[in-house]
Amino acid sequence: MKTIIRYLTKQEWMFLGICGVFALCSIWTDMSIPDQMSKVTTLLQTEGSTVSDVTGNGVRMLLFALLGLLCTVATTYFSARVGAGLAMRVRGAVFDKTLDFSPEDSVNFSTSSLITRCTNDIVRIQTLFAAGAVLIFKAPLTAAWAFSRIVGQNPLWTAAVGVVFAIVLAFIVGIAWLVRPQIRKAQALMDDTNRVSREHLSGIRVIHAFHAFDYQKNRFETVNEKLKEISSRIDRRIALFNPFLDTMTNVLNVAIYCIGAIVIGTAAASDRIGLFSEMVTFSSYALLVMTAFVQLLVIYMGLVKALASIDRISEVLNTEIRIRDGADETAETAKGTVEFKHVTFRYPNAGDDALTDISLSIKAGQTVAFIGATGSGKTSILNLIPRFYDVTGGQVLVGGKDVRDYKLKDLRNKLGYIPQRSILFSGTIADNIAYGDNGRFRATLTEIKHAAEVGQAKEFIEKKEGGYEAKVSEGGKNFSGGQRQRLTISRAIARDPEIYLFDDSFSALDFKTDRMLRDRLKEVAAGATVIIVAQRIGTIRGADQIFVVDQGRIVGSGTHDTLMETCPVYQEIALSQAS
Repeated sequence: MKTIIRYLTKQEWMFLGICGVFALCSIWTDMSIPDQMSKVTTLLQTEGSTVSDVTGNGVRMLLFALLGLLCTVATTYFSARVGAGLAMRVRGAVFDKTLDFSPEDSVNFSTSSLITRCTNDIVRIQTLFAAGAVLIFKAPLTAAWAFSRIVGQNPLWTAAVGVVFAIVLAFIVGIAWLVRPQIRKAQALMDDTNRVSREHLSGIRVIHAFHAFDYQKNRFETVNEKLKEISSRIDRRIALFNPFLDTMTNVLNVAIYCIGAIVIGTAAASDRIGLFSEMVTFSSYALLVMTAFVQLLVIYMGLVKALASIDRISEVLNTEIRIRDGADETAETAKGTVEFKHVTFRYPNAGDDALTDISLSIKAGQTVAFIGATGSGKTSILNLIPRFYDVTGGQVLVGGKDVRDYKLKDLRNKLGYIPQRSILFSGTIADNIAYGDNGRFRATLTEIKHAAEVGQAKEFIEKKEGGYEAKVSEGGKNFSGGQRQRLTISRAIARDPEIYLFDDSFSALDFKTDRMLRDRLKEVAAGATVIIVAQRIGTIRGADQIFVVDQGRIVGSGTHDTLMETCPVYQEIALSQAS
């Protein structure tokens, strides 16, 4: 709870204080109505009472009710402000936290789980503060105030109230104890439901191509049925509250009136009017206490649900970020260079090393390539340069400085990274090419067009309606794979980085476009270091140096011609691609 409460602002704490003041005012009006009712009851049974006496008390009751309504509306307004503001900041905090996640940090959270935490879980917290803030003040204060009015009156009535409340309290605690662990399981199953739904939507083409409708339907029905079962179990237990509380309220009323009938029947005639009036007042206060218990029940059940959600939100907010800024105390000694010194790397929770004793040196301005079988470790090598992961052993140096000594922003501003999977964002083509901040400048339209021309994207962009202002759908689904690759390459070129990192970024390009792009890149990035991970020999054969990776080790290095003579692994790859 502390993790969430710290996001309340001073203004919202003030609003909570105002809620408390209005709640006290509302309670005072609620407590005043039974007193007026008692006076009306007494007047009706007293000879000589006039209509105006009864009407005056009735008008006062109406005014108290109206004032109580206004206080409740004010309390609801301010508590809603608190709930909405808190939810906004917590949701923003979760989003900001995920921006700091490295791939290693995000292993513990699936996309579907993070979506549920940002929506359903935060809505529960908002509901607790919006609706609960009204009741958290009113319910306990009403119960305490009303109970103080009935304690000390007839001991039999007081005993009846005490017994009923003890039974209700035991029932509430017992049901809540059974329900709380089930609520957390239900949230986890909701994550699974979201996950299956996302996979269904993202893989709709594959599903249609393989006619896998029944398979997907069964997958969804399995997780949906589990969610239904546990939700039904929770709802059945919670549904017991209302009939049980109604029954106990009726039992209490019957007990009060039965005891009252005995007490009034045995009293002297002169005392009966006072005892009857006292019984009516006592019954009203007892009903207020029972109502307060119902409100406390609502708070408690909301709290039980919210606590499960708070735990899930806290897991995200309290996640320790593994990849942090370095001290940035050492200076660069060789701009544009990349060096690996006896690097060993293992993915989180993996049993074996992905890379073993990798040592290599790349000079500024060189074009260097990595090639090898799928899963050999090429991408793992590339991921260590921008510090998506940290080495298990050894050092990675950029510009002669250990990457762990850089501030992350400064390190990544040196790089132009093109991932294996081309990622575009909803917006315009120009927005996607000029995406991000390299710490030096924001790309102008002229620079965007130049980057697109170098990246071989100019031709198809200018054919689009709107040109560079043409809309890009979510994920770039309105572009082909090759077009997406060219746009992501253009994005990296627009940054004008010191080091280009191409992670198998030419795979969707035809050979002609591939060659034209690399030729133009040599012209505009003559002083930049270019590192390419590729599967095709044709893409890398002109590199200054090629490193052959096999099972996490460098098994060969040199030019294309040298490797064709000395490296069996490279020879096998080349022969498999020979036409």
